[in-house]
Amino acid sequence: MSEGSGGAGTTSARLPRIAVAMGDPAGIGAEIVVGALRDPEVFRACVPVVIGDAGVLGRSPGWRGAEPRIVRIGDVEEAHPEVGVIHLIDLANVPGSLRLAVASAEGGRASVEYLAKGVELALAGRVEAVVSAPLNKEAMKKAGFHYLDEYEYLSDLCGVDEYTVLMVTRRFTLASVTLHVPMREMANLITKDRVLMAIRHSDRAARAAGTPNPRIGVAALNPHAGEGGTLGTEEVEAIRPAVEAARAEGIDAHGPYPADTFFMTAREPAYDVYVGMYHDQGRIALKLLEFGRATTMAEGLPVLFCTVGHGTAYDIVGKGVARWENMRDTILLAARRAVTRRQE
Repeated sequence: MSEGSGGAGTTSARLPRIAVAMGDPAGIGAEIVVGALRDPEVFRACVPVVIGDAGVLGRSPGWRGAEPRIVRIGDVEEAHPEVGVIHLIDLANVPGSLRLAVASAEGGRASVEYLAKGVELALAGRVEAVVSAPLNKEAMKKAGFHYLDEYEYLSDLCGVDEYTVLMVTRRFTLASVTLHVPMREMANLITKDRVLMAIRHSDRAARAAGTPNPRIGVAALNPHAGEGGTLGTEEVEAIRPAVEAARAEGIDAHGPYPADTFFMTAREPAYDVYVGMYHDQGRIALKLLEFGRATTMAEGLPVLFCTVGHGTAYDIVGKGVARWENMRDTILLAARRAVTRRQE
């Protein structure tokens, strides 16, 4: 499964409407949203509806000298595909005192409100996907956000517990059984049901991306894949049984393999999806090979949610040097996935 580079394949069908949340207003979110919406390919694939703050967007260096064209709308139906034009649901929620490149309660609160509005529209069937620019967890915590991450927040809003987060690149896709949890707690979350859920979601996402018979590779948790239980029992008690159950369902799953050699094969991928057990497992390989070119996608939620695979980049905010291509590719992936969801 790879991200691909074309449009959504909707030339003869209704373009999906995509909510694009501006992300943390103190980061590069506004800049990369503006940059992405200067690319005609986005408008051939979808109808983007930005949720954000007009003042922040208008001051963004992402316009690159062009006259800002922001059209405020009150209803998503008012949006239409027009290159260089931002159709904006303006929440006007960023105070003029907000400082760029600083994690603040004001910025965290605004970014959560953009996300919540997008989810509200998706659950109501008004948009077919939600895409977010980068969020800053420190800022969100300062605003009183008590969830581990945006995915836990989304699952609560949607009333769904079972989902898998995947990072999609042009080279390969990485799924994670656990995500933003302390290492001390992580091993207790490696259960047969969780691993099997991740494999199922990986298979489903890969098929939706156009891979008819995806190969799913699964990493071990412990060194040397547990050495038959002498270095840990998770492989024997949870991971291998999950792989066997997936194979019994007709999924081409393999493993568990020792992570130190398993992820070496990602350079020339042996698998369409690589399933890791925790956040950093696999992300080192992915970021070495595809840094700045990954899209994070939640599979299994009723709301299709994607975000860029990088952070708020406080070190370069406001300088006009942020790369917007990953934001464009994330919107395009959401558009393609939205179309395949219509048939599911």
